[in-house]
Amino acid sequence: MDSQEGLDVDDRHPVLRGEYAIFTAPIDEMIQTIGNWIDLRVTGGYIYGPSRYGKSKTIKWFLFSLLEERFGTRVPLVVWIRRDSSITEREFWNDLLEAANYEFYDPLKPKSRTVGRYLFTERLYTMALSSRRSFVTLLIDEAHEVTLKEWKWLLGLQNALDARGVRLCVISIGSHGILFQPNYLARTGNAHITARFFSQDMRFRGLRSSKELEFVLNGYDLDSEWPAESGITYLQYFAPDYFKKGKRLAAYSTDIWDAFVKLTPDDVKKQKDYKPEIGMKHVAETVETILRRLQNGEDWDALTEKGELLRVVASTKFTDYMRTVMAKQ
Repeated sequence: MDSQEGLDVDDRHPVLRGEYAIFTAPIDEMIQTIGNWIDLRVTGGYIYGPSRYGKSKTIKWFLFSLLEERFGTRVPLVVWIRRDSSITEREFWNDLLEAANYEFYDPLKPKSRTVGRYLFTERLYTMALSSRRSFVTLLIDEAHEVTLKEWKWLLGLQNALDARGVRLCVISIGSHGILFQPNYLARTGNAHITARFFSQDMRFRGLRSSKELEFVLNGYDLDSEWPAESGITYLQYFAPDYFKKGKRLAAYSTDIWDAFVKLTPDDVKKQKDYKPEIGMKHVAETVETILRRLQNGEDWDALTEKGELLRVVASTKFTDYMRTVMAKQ
């Protein structure tokens, strides 16, 4: 059996801090969808999916750069992470000013409701003009928390920009809870809000095959780097000797996939049209566990044995998570 001495690693490594993202097929689909909505100048659409599947990491790590690559220029886009459960209109506009990187925003001296609304409207209008486009996009993460009054404020904002020849596209990202909003708005006499902000939709999915998982694992093996410009991949950093010998996590994609399928609750598997689907939360936790154990000197062959991989996946509490997710849906 191969062996490796335990290595000292820098605790600033992205894997140890959870500050990284690996590109996936679902991420590509999400960004392609957002790009299509921008192309079509839709007034609003929403993307939904289970918590911890990778929606927020898509926004943080890939959205701006890949949209810029698609359109050949920086897209006028503001990302607002909706955190508080209830906010006033004054807080609403000041939160948006902060999200838009308004240069004179000061959290210690928040603007009044009227001034905040005016400044944010001007900020979006200026962004559209400076990009030489007649549209601007507001993307709301955690949008399942947005209230009816906030949708009405956004409607007023959209109307104000329309009057000045600028189309505002509002894209909402949220958990499955956002699915109830279009129907709720329509039943409470606000069908016009549904028509504006929920005209398009997309489900953010998990990984659906061992081939998609293999692509992700290849990211850890070869398509990752730390420190910057070092050429050292994540696997190479944590297990340099094994990496030098040609060991790769992607070679075990089928075994890891089978472990996830085996640990999927039976009541989930029995559902109509069931197909395996794995979120990135548990894939990442599985790989991170393997990397840390390799770094601590564990044997590669013993750690990648099918039974041990099953135990590693089980340690992420994947089964419990799937029961919770299905209960919410």
